Amino acid sequence: MADVRPPEPVRDLDWPPERARAFGARVLDLYAGYLGELADGPACPPVSTADVREAVALDVPEEPLSDDELLAHLQAIVDHSLRPGSGGFLAYISGAGTVPGAIADLLASGVNPNVGGWVLSPAATEIELQLVRWLASRFGLPREAGGQFVGGGSLANLTALKLARDRAVADVRVRGVQDAPPLAFYCSSEAHFTIDRAADVLGLGESAVRKVEVDERLALRVDELVRLVEADLAAGVRPVAISANGGATGTGVIDPLDEIADVAARYGLWLHVDAAYGGAAVLSDELRPLLRGIEHADSITFDAHKWLYAPLLSAVILVRDGTRPGASFSAHASYVEQDRDVADRGVDLGFEGLQLSRSFVALRVWVALLAHGRAAFARRIEHDVALTRWLADRVEALPDLELACAPSLSICCFRYVPSGVDDEAYVDRLNTRVMTELQLDGRVFPSNAVVHGRTAIRSCIVGYRTEAEHLQRLLDLTREIGARVHDTGLAG
Repeated sequence: MADVRPPEPVRDLDWPPERARAFGARVLDLYAGYLGELADGPACPPVSTADVREAVALDVPEEPLSDDELLAHLQAIVDHSLRPGSGGFLAYISGAGTVPGAIADLLASGVNPNVGGWVLSPAATEIELQLVRWLASRFGLPREAGGQFVGGGSLANLTALKLARDRAVADVRVRGVQDAPPLAFYCSSEAHFTIDRAADVLGLGESAVRKVEVDERLALRVDELVRLVEADLAAGVRPVAISANGGATGTGVIDPLDEIADVAARYGLWLHVDAAYGGAAVLSDELRPLLRGIEHADSITFDAHKWLYAPLLSAVILVRDGTRPGASFSAHASYVEQDRDVADRGVDLGFEGLQLSRSFVALRVWVALLAHGRAAFARRIEHDVALTRWLADRVEALPDLELACAPSLSICCFRYVPSGVDDEAYVDRLNTRVMTELQLDGRVFPSNAVVHGRTAIRSCIVGYRTEAEHLQRLLDLTREIGARVHDTGLAG
């Protein structure tokens, strides 16, 4: 027999523990320096597209960079990044990221379990299941509730509406919807656009989504919901699900969940609550009643990377009946078969949702909760609400500012309106320009909203470093920039 030698070992990618420790310590120093800038530093560095591209878009080298070169590149990335953890970051709903969560991500990536299969991720799977059970209990769901972490609120909403579709139409996973009657979903006109996207992906088309009118408070009108459901039934359309807002993205408004739950029960509809943002209120005993009725939901979207401050992406889909995800997403694959009579294996979460390969995202939320405790999160969430109410009071006290709507949760929308100006179209253009210049200035970073058809500047607190001085700076800069833009006619 010929002597067949094995290939020589190739260890280029295998860093020894000593180098990993040294490099990791230097990256941690970089991270600590970044943290030191967040409380009072700008929310957005003044950079252009060309500046950023020049600084970070390197060519991939044939040979390795030195550790010094790598650290310099990482520093450039930090220097050219938006700072959602800054106290002045008040835009959109992107949380600050917790320190324990960020550090836990290193371990999660280092151990690198695939949380699609229990055998590949025993500890990770059991932690995720425990965290899901705990979150479900905070929302008031029963012990048999289930769910999992998913890749964002969009995927959570899609998952929920797939569960609703699958319950409503027999054999839909095999036959599709071609033999089913027309199907309909219902949501507020203030609902997130991912409800429309879900209907598209599920093969129903965006026209299957009925947008229900809202009241003066911007909450879904239950009488209009009933009217639309009755009209569909009369026309031979099958109502399937209602998606209610548990904190609308633009304004933070919560739909009347109790009343909507009654409608869902009356017509046998799936009740989904999109609480991607507002769901964090259930961690506070004081704020939890704001979401009264959410305990009747069949499914709930909750993004821990929003108002629970976790690193992206940390979204959760919670399901009242924990058996439904398996019924909607189970699949057969010969390469994962096991002898269950011999193997002691738990739940394979990859067969409970759309994602088969899954990372250990639950750890970042889990470790932060262990490190801080629920009560600390509750106090901070309550503080965000108190700050928002204070901001609204300050807006009402100033002659050239006005509230666009009542504040809700940690969102306040307001407008800069110069004295004597009653041209609404002009005020809309003015506020768009002011908001843009605030972002370019970078000391505070709000976003925009359209409220009752009018353009507003929007403050959303989902960062635990924001305090009253940041909000006062927002008001001062809004008035300063607003006066300058108005006086020079730049918004005309």
